[in-house]
Amino acid sequence: MGDRLIKIVSSVVFAIFLMRGEGVAAHENNKTLKLVNEASIDNIIKAMTLDEKARLVIGSDYPGPNGTAGATHPIPRLGIPSIIFSDGPAGVRIGGFFAGAAPRFATAFPIPTLLAATWDVNQIAKVAKAMGHESREYGVDVLLAPGVNIQRNPLGGRNFEYYSEDPFLSGTMATAFIKGVQAIGVGTSLKHFAVNNQETNRTTYNAVIDEKALREIYLPAFEMTVKQAKPWTVMSAYNAVNGTFATQNSYLLTNILRNEWRFDGLVLSDWWAVKDPFAALKAGNDLIMPGVYRGPLPMPDLIKQVYMKESAPTADLIKMATQNGTLSENTLDLRVRNILKLIVKTPTFKGEYKNVNYKQKIALTKQTADESLRISRKAAAEGMVLLKNNDNTLPFNRITSIAVAGKNAVVDLANNKLGIIIGGGGSSQVNVEPKNIISLIQGLKNANYTVVDFANGDKLMEGLNTRTAAYLAKNTDIGLVSIGRESTEGADISHMNMKPEEVQLIKELSNAYHAEGKKLVVVLNIGAPIEVASWRDFADAILLAWQPGQEGGNAIADILSGKINPSGKLPETFPVKYSDVPTSRNFGDPTIHTINYTEGIYVGYRYYDTKNIKAAYPFGYGLSYTNFTYKNLQLSSDKIDLDKNKPLIVSVDVSNTGNTEGKEVVQLYIGDKHSTIQRPYKELKGFKKILLKPGQTKTVKFSVSKRALSVYNLKYTTWVVKPGLFTISIGSSSQDIRQQGELRVIENDV
Repeated sequence: MGDRLIKIVSSVVFAIFLMRGEGVAAHENNKTLKLVNEASIDNIIKAMTLDEKARLVIGSDYPGPNGTAGATHPIPRLGIPSIIFSDGPAGVRIGGFFAGAAPRFATAFPIPTLLAATWDVNQIAKVAKAMGHESREYGVDVLLAPGVNIQRNPLGGRNFEYYSEDPFLSGTMATAFIKGVQAIGVGTSLKHFAVNNQETNRTTYNAVIDEKALREIYLPAFEMTVKQAKPWTVMSAYNAVNGTFATQNSYLLTNILRNEWRFDGLVLSDWWAVKDPFAALKAGNDLIMPGVYRGPLPMPDLIKQVYMKESAPTADLIKMATQNGTLSENTLDLRVRNILKLIVKTPTFKGEYKNVNYKQKIALTKQTADESLRISRKAAAEGMVLLKNNDNTLPFNRITSIAVAGKNAVVDLANNKLGIIIGGGGSSQVNVEPKNIISLIQGLKNANYTVVDFANGDKLMEGLNTRTAAYLAKNTDIGLVSIGRESTEGADISHMNMKPEEVQLIKELSNAYHAEGKKLVVVLNIGAPIEVASWRDFADAILLAWQPGQEGGNAIADILSGKINPSGKLPETFPVKYSDVPTSRNFGDPTIHTINYTEGIYVGYRYYDTKNIKAAYPFGYGLSYTNFTYKNLQLSSDKIDLDKNKPLIVSVDVSNTGNTEGKEVVQLYIGDKHSTIQRPYKELKGFKKILLKPGQTKTVKFSVSKRALSVYNLKYTTWVVKPGLFTISIGSSSQDIRQQGELRVIENDV
């Protein structure tokens, strides 16, 4: 018995020794285990401690390194670096006042709405690639853009960051943008998912929306972009959708985004958007951004709403929840896996940023800056929209002197008056040295015009009297009024109205110049539609310059002078009056936190065209210095058999009948003539921008798929085509249809 006991004890001791040896070996192996590629991720997750996992799913605090928007936590022992996120939609934004770091100067490109007004995917791609190069110069791994939320109401504070009121145009532009940035090796973030359409109560409002409107209006741009461009990340929004916050909405983040659309990237939250970190992680929000606020200013209310509560997302809270079973470690591992999948794609992980001292870098290289400015100027001009041009007022002909009036044109750098509004405020505001911003007046001077902006020692502004107007009309060749409107994240626009003094200025100068047989031009330097009906008859020409970026003054001069023929088209409708807007009664009220989307699918031109309400300037509208005719509409077939998966080919001949080379945006709309279910009168389903020399004709072709004819079927939760008769419309705007044909959709045709 004694010998047997000795053998048993010896065996146990030996086993313990082996186990200890294996443990030491495992620890030694973990010391050498490193993240090397996606295939190594599973082993890395097994080697991570719970502390490390909990830290990785929360950002490393705001601001990020060198004043960036944020970063992830590094885990050096496993070869996991910290990666960098940067705003934003109109250019790389790093540092500055709110970030508590020296501003890093980058190019302020035109606002996204102007880019959409180009209707030109090639132009968007050039801007995107330029942003990608600038991102690389500053060590950025993911650029937090683009935004594809629908411009539901013209007073939306962040409309300038978004592309359009139309999901097809928005998705097409975003797809081009993402492909452009990611071609340079920098990631993007498609945002704000989803139904993020106002700034009033932006962190708390609940968008109550029916499934049909959700699927046909508010999600298609995201769907198209996810499937066609494959963004590295998607950003979940502040607001709630049908009672559940977007960051915690498993229907959006998992059922639709991942399961239906097969999204394989990372979902990160908007900054301080997560109210319940456990619900967010369970729902499919991988990364909670940005972590604790450590900025130089007092903590903003937006952040207090999250971080003054016990549920504030911290690594300790995540660890505790995992230990007590509130959050499963399997869920945590899923979130960690998606973060690591992002990390291995980045320039930082690949060692491409290791030789640059980003703490010291505050400016772009001259080569990058010069190329970006060239691209920005061209894009700005391409997206400007000529709204009115009576009697060929533009381009300038035999014009040498211009009187420029309006507070918006005043340059006074000492008082932060730049003479132009280059972009919107908030996370989109790019750091630019004021001396590098081309004002309207400077742009005109650069084009060799003599600019008069003083009279009797005073700047030409609102309040100008009749005598001064008459003096200017006698002594200059043409008058120009600049009207400006600011836009910013964090606040919706209060109204669409013109100020009485602005209208009076236009009328005074109009009367004076017309008395001399001369003309008046109005330039709109705005980020969203304004009222035009009360004053447009006094202007001979109106140019919508949007907020055109830092090269804006040069781009405006390019259009006015005729150096560039305007080809921009409206990506959103300009209503005659605000009360015409279908959402005018349920938008922007700070006392209301539940927003009922009662207009359903009738947003923008879908509403105006269906209800036969005349717009001041319709969706897709824009004039040129030349003329285009449309002829010979042809359909490859006058019917489509639903049982045969064959697309319809639509073609039309477009000719330049004027004397100037120009670009035209050919737009394809489809409508169901006798629909038994709710459908808009017509919807944009295709567009192409073409360049035509005088007298030249080109045949433009479109491929129409079944999806273009479909509606979302609530019963079967999928897209379906109903048999019937459809109208194929080709035009220059939604209300300027030049050619029409009919298509019959049939089933079981033998």
